Amino acid sequence: MDQSNKCIICQGKGRRACPALEGQICPSCCGAKRGSDVQCTSECPHFPFGINGYDAWLKIDGSLIQKTTVFMASYCDRYKFEETIQKMSLGDSPQEQDLEVTAGAAVYYLLFVERDGQGETLADKWAAQKWEGLNNDERVMMNYRCHSRGTIIEIQKILDHQAMECIDLFDQKRGKFILYDRKTAGRISRFTKLFTWLTHYSHFSRAEHGGVEISEFISKEFEEIAVREAEREIKKRQGFTFKDYLSENFGSLCRLTREIAEEKRKATLNTMDFHQCRAMYDMKGGRHEIEAILEEYPEFERDDEQLKEEDPPGTQYYVWLREGKSKAIEKEMPLVFQHKGDPEKEGVGVLGNIVLYSDHMNVEAFTKQKFAFAKKMMEQYFSGLVSFKKEMIVDVAKQLAEGPREKKKLEEVEPMSPEIEKELMSKSYKNHYIKFLDDKIPALENATPREASKDEELRPKLIELMKGHIGSVEKQNKVKSLNIDIDWVLDELGLVELK
Repeated sequence: MDQSNKCIICQGKGRRACPALEGQICPSCCGAKRGSDVQCTSECPHFPFGINGYDAWLKIDGSLIQKTTVFMASYCDRYKFEETIQKMSLGDSPQEQDLEVTAGAAVYYLLFVERDGQGETLADKWAAQKWEGLNNDERVMMNYRCHSRGTIIEIQKILDHQAMECIDLFDQKRGKFILYDRKTAGRISRFTKLFTWLTHYSHFSRAEHGGVEISEFISKEFEEIAVREAEREIKKRQGFTFKDYLSENFGSLCRLTREIAEEKRKATLNTMDFHQCRAMYDMKGGRHEIEAILEEYPEFERDDEQLKEEDPPGTQYYVWLREGKSKAIEKEMPLVFQHKGDPEKEGVGVLGNIVLYSDHMNVEAFTKQKFAFAKKMMEQYFSGLVSFKKEMIVDVAKQLAEGPREKKKLEEVEPMSPEIEKELMSKSYKNHYIKFLDDKIPALENATPREASKDEELRPKLIELMKGHIGSVEKQNKVKSLNIDIDWVLDELGLVELK
């Protein structure tokens, strides 16, 4: 036999090249020793833990689930597992993705985190039995998973259909690493933060069982609470680490993210000017005089599409635009809501609606600010022609904050063509960010983004703020198949590190 074709380990017939041993190897020796006795290279196509072996890795992962279940059943009865499932529950959610995260967290907690009176985990016991029932690849996988812990990762880049460049927010020394997960790569956007169980394998990492997204809306509060509570436990328990705390309390911390989000949602709504306002005016003179004014001024635009079958004969609807004299309200509004440019390009803001009946007219607006302005302008436009009768103001924001968020059936409308929607969305985003660059932002201590980009203390806050914007835009791109690009905003602000 040609010596060059012999297996470098058993001297049998070598059938594949082994880059690590720089020779031929037989399939049997390869399968029995890769990743354990043989330190395989990242590029080897036969190494399940290399960059080219992910499909093989997925098969091993599938086979290991059943064997792990059998092993755990010998130590954990049904009640123990159900108790742990409850501990790791994300809340009252029947969603399949949440159930997958919950079940995975329960298994990992019981295997790798919970310890008995002798300080051993179930994985320690299985390892002491030399991973009985597992083949070489499965043993290698379990050895890596023993170090799996809960943490928060941030997606830095989407590299391809399965790979993402990430950082661990609680392990900055590690630096950037490559995460493999096809489902996550297909739906996630840059700078998304994910609370998950993280396992580092030899050449890539995995966010096991998916995880829970931590939005920028709550990330600061969540991290502060988690760190504070973890520090208390670390002082009480010798050898207990921050990531042990995140793992042990994975379920309650996931529920905490939802509680914080709900509390912040309520707080935001309680301070929001979102009111359903309606004022009724009686007509003093003829209706034709009021109609003439509504037709004369460009700020009143006839809208017959709002007509309903139950409307009395002769009812007319008008959209009250922020044009002409009514544009004055924009001076009191945030810059991002102002329309100073060409109406054909920027569009025109809306003040409210007018409904004209046979003997009276209603004025509607959805903020108290707009409503007060509209009533003042009614005196200018219709002085002597109408008299105020009564008004109704409903605090919609308060209702939303106090009541359950029920999904309401939307009226059926003719869908907008994808081409028109994409064009309008593109213009809307561009106009928004043109104004955003010079608007005072509370999160930047009321500095503008341009000012913050040049301020040494504010620049880190601007970077975090823009991460959220980038993630939101990219999520919209994926959900609605858009192609919104705000790299030009990053160029304007000199934030090359985010490109």
